[in-house]
Amino acid sequence: MKKTSIMRICLLLLVAILCWPAEGAARKRKVRVHRNPDSLAVVMLSPETSSSRKMNTSAYPVQISVTGRAVQIQSDHNQILPIYTGNGVLYLIARLNKGSNWLGGLPRGRYFINNRPITIN
Repeated sequence: MKKTSIMRICLLLLVAILCWPAEGAARKRKVRVHRNPDSLAVVMLSPETSSSRKMNTSAYPVQISVTGRAVQIQSDHNQILPIYTGNGVLYLIARLNKGSNWLGGLPRGRYFINNRPITIN
């Protein structure tokens, strides 16, 4: 009777050791997650991705002005703003903070921001 209980305890310890995640693997998962919610997040999408759906717009109104190759977007709320190419393909998604947001690095061309055509020269 004593021998079987010792065997069960040893078996449970062996299973726990084999199934327990290694410290290095857990540390890697924690290091990969870096998020800064206060910064302007931009997600670039492939230009080959076609969109057969209707263009999305932001829920709140924005004021857009183009100066050179930079786009200034004035927003009264924190929001996500999709930007489409002239063909209607989703190009990027920008997360806007309340106030003035500057978006640079867009290639020359025609874009739709909040269903308004914008041309970058």
